[in-house]
Amino acid sequence: MQKDTYKETYKRLIRTRTKILFPLILLTVISYFSFIWIIAFNPKFFGTLIVGTKISIGILLGFFLILLIFLITFTYVYLANKKIEPLIKQIQKNV
Repeated sequence: MQKDTYKETYKRLIRTRTKILFPLILLTVISYFSFIWIIAFNPKFFGTLIVGTKISIGILLGFFLILLIFLITFTYVYLANKKIEPLIKQIQKNV
């Protein structure tokens, strides 16, 4: 009976981890590849200065990309601590 509980908890852990990781990885890959894609095929766009400043669009979008990655990291840490860690502790307790 306890072995079934262990297996179910493990399956739930894998499902939960996948539900958390897949969207975050997808967001990371799409944002990075989009940034590189624009640099490769339309570099003049990133060189355009923002009206009234001496900051280019590339610098601003690069800064936002770094902020996005920090946000993704913090989101993963929060969700891992809230949802994944309790399942791991439950499995460790049952083993």
